[in-house]
Amino acid sequence: MEQATATRRVREVDEQPLQFISTSNSDAPAVDLLNKLMSIAIDHEVSDIHFEWFETEMIVRFRHNGDLQEVRRVSLEMASSFNDKIRMKARFSMVERQLPHDGKIRFKSLESGKVVDLRISILPTTHGDSIVCRVLDGAKNLQTLDAIEMDADIKEAMRDVISKPQGLFLVTGPTGSGKTTTLYGIILTLRTPLNKINTVEDPVEYQLDGICQSEVNLKMGFAQALRSMLRQDPDVILVGEIRDGETAGVAVQAALTGHLVLSTLHTNSAVITLSRLLDLQVNPNALAAGLGAVCAQRLIPILCEHCREPYEPDDFERSHLVRHGVEAPSLIYRAHGAGCEHCIAGYRSRKAVIEMFTATPAVRIAIEASDIHALRKAAEAQPYYRTLETAAVREVARGVTSFEGANRAVGT
Repeated sequence: MEQATATRRVREVDEQPLQFISTSNSDAPAVDLLNKLMSIAIDHEVSDIHFEWFETEMIVRFRHNGDLQEVRRVSLEMASSFNDKIRMKARFSMVERQLPHDGKIRFKSLESGKVVDLRISILPTTHGDSIVCRVLDGAKNLQTLDAIEMDADIKEAMRDVISKPQGLFLVTGPTGSGKTTTLYGIILTLRTPLNKINTVEDPVEYQLDGICQSEVNLKMGFAQALRSMLRQDPDVILVGEIRDGETAGVAVQAALTGHLVLSTLHTNSAVITLSRLLDLQVNPNALAAGLGAVCAQRLIPILCEHCREPYEPDDFERSHLVRHGVEAPSLIYRAHGAGCEHCIAGYRSRKAVIEMFTATPAVRIAIEASDIHALRKAAEAQPYYRTLETAAVREVARGVTSFEGANRAVGT
């Protein structure tokens, strides 16, 4: 009986429509517009869709290449229909409007037929709800490390670190900096019949075959899940985020006991990660022994090669290039504000710029001494190390991005 019920529920999920469905003549216009907006966002590789409810109307904005752009304003009546349809599809409460909600739905573009997952967050505000849909496009974001666009020396250093059977590999940066893409790229690279891989995430963004994925909940946090994983005979462990000292300590101990541990942390640079871990009361001697590498990353917008505009850099821009050890070219590029048929506002996609250091003997000594200045010097001695700002400026000189794009990403 229980097996039949479970089978029926699975069938019901599989048979759910992949667009929003109208249930009456009155909501048909809102449903048509909502399906079109979602489809446009997916086909134009938008990362987030914002529905923001204000006093007299709802504003719809897309985040593309890191920038928010307003695309539509709708009436409060239509906003209410949007809210109800999203809540119903995500199976949120239609009655409880005072609490935030988080969930996931699947959607299929009306135009391209592309199917993606949408992570839904609803937050009550003064005038209504703020709804944000994160687009989880596995076809775009699930790539092996070889397929991810980054500098060759950085990629080679990463491959060297993850080829070792143990060590802690940390990827740092703010939300939306590509940390998940990098870590999933490493996981996909390491996914072989020879490796047992366990992950704990909040939430699981992409379902991966051959990998044991867990999700934190009210009864199981990162630290508890990580401790349990160590009894699962894993080779590789992915911890979605280190948020507290307990999780940090268990992650370091796991790296010391023969596991490759991958995780993320919110810091502004790779070097400053030491300060953050010390704030979390991680033992510096254990950290020095267990660390494999730290990388900080940001995503810079890539100029459209079809419409980018060349110009001669001025004296300030030349000095900025030289200050970062980059030979100033005769021409650099900026975005064509109107864009063209190949791009949006002059940019076509984004690329990671990375600051990375590995655990050399000099790095381990600096960590044991809790000396961030010595750590910076030890990192700078490594051939693939460059600050985020220097990495972004190099891309300006190469014509990959503009000074404006680099500044938005890393604050040059």
